[in-house]
Amino acid sequence: MTVLPIKHITEVDQPILGADIFNLAKLQRSGIPVVLGVAVSPPEIVLNVILKHIQGIKSEVFESRLELIKSDLAKISIPEELEKETKNFKAFFIQGLIFKKKNDFWKALLNIWIEEIKLKIWNNGLGNGVASNLSSQVIFNVHDSFSEVSAYFDPDLKEVIIKSPAKLPPPMLKKIDQVVLDANKKLFIPQVYRFLIIEGKPFIVSVSPFTQTLPVSKTEDIVITKKVEVELCKKAVKLFLNLSSGFAVAHNIDGILIEGEKIKGFDNLVFQIGESALSFPGKPVIYKLPDIVDASKIRGTLRLINQTSILDETAKTFLFIRNKKSLYNLELGIPLTRTSGELLQLKRELAVRGISRKGVLRFWLECGVPENFINLEDYLTVGIDGIILNLDELQKNLGGYEVSEGQFYKDHVQALVKFLKPAFKILHQSKIPVLIKGELALHHEILDFLVESGIWGVTVNTPLQAESVPEHLAWVERRMVSRRLI
Repeated sequence: MTVLPIKHITEVDQPILGADIFNLAKLQRSGIPVVLGVAVSPPEIVLNVILKHIQGIKSEVFESRLELIKSDLAKISIPEELEKETKNFKAFFIQGLIFKKKNDFWKALLNIWIEEIKLKIWNNGLGNGVASNLSSQVIFNVHDSFSEVSAYFDPDLKEVIIKSPAKLPPPMLKKIDQVVLDANKKLFIPQVYRFLIIEGKPFIVSVSPFTQTLPVSKTEDIVITKKVEVELCKKAVKLFLNLSSGFAVAHNIDGILIEGEKIKGFDNLVFQIGESALSFPGKPVIYKLPDIVDASKIRGTLRLINQTSILDETAKTFLFIRNKKSLYNLELGIPLTRTSGELLQLKRELAVRGISRKGVLRFWLECGVPENFINLEDYLTVGIDGIILNLDELQKNLGGYEVSEGQFYKDHVQALVKFLKPAFKILHQSKIPVLIKGELALHHEILDFLVESGIWGVTVNTPLQAESVPEHLAWVERRMVSRRLI
């Protein structure tokens, strides 16, 4: 029998206590309001001893022996460890019931496990394992007065649904709404939460996976409206937001780009990618493998091939978020590559680690050196699904200067335009989408050329740009169409 305070439960205890109780502990440790409580696994050895003398009887006879079993259970005293952990509890809350005495809640726990055993016997017969794999329970420390509420985030309505037997004041609704959103961020996947309202504050007492949208009742359910109706700007070019430096929510965007080299630490990386993929369902979230630059000049794909520790960590993170969390809108970006042979070798290394172009997983190649476009067909032969065109990097390698070196050089883009024109013809023939990134992406001359060349998308770096750029893109598109009609 395992007895643990919720806050002390870790991944090691999850196989014993269950995923829901582990998630409850994870929320409490991260600062989400959870009622103080103690998790208890069933005393399988004791239950097996009591049930041993009824082995061999028919399932129907078990019902008549149930009272005898319950009387034997009533003689079992509360375990010393459980009594110690709950000695300061004012009242005991278990599965919607409240108890004032320790012996009463202990009997309630035993009855819960007996009912589970009874159900298993009726379904599968009386065998040796009827007392195994019973559910662990949580005893919460509560006050005498509280009210129960349940809530979840509905992905179809894009709203928080609150189910309450009594009318709640607006401040309380707002608190519950915020707790649900914060908790979903910590657990990455939507959950259904049960709350106790204690002294005017909501506290979570149970977590269970959200499996499907539930019908909303006009009389019992409350919808917390958060959607802001935004008049969407009609445009052909997709708009991506670069979330490499921090998480933000923006309207009217079509996808997310995250660059691995700008995020430090495994936990931060998991949060940033997972949160983005979860917050923008149905939209592509491209995670570009880190392009680490140092004095050795070895960077991009070449560094990943030769420094496998970096590739191992990033591949592990990518697979954990995409497969374990079922966030299949996550796609992979390949950093700066200087030969098609490098691309081929990296794809082999990724395949060994379980990442390959199959199903809905797309590979995007970052292009920032002239060689990428001179030998573009070689890269297409190796196999890619899209291109991330790094304009600033290409301008530096093509013209010999950086965008930051002054307005004169920033405006000197004719060579870049001339160089890229043939490449777009090849890419369109192969139906390869091109996503643009860099400061030069919004340069008036470059943007006119890109829109006319049929780019797939443009990346912006701030939510403020994400709000203003769509209108500008639409204006550029309309102006291009007008020029063609004249």
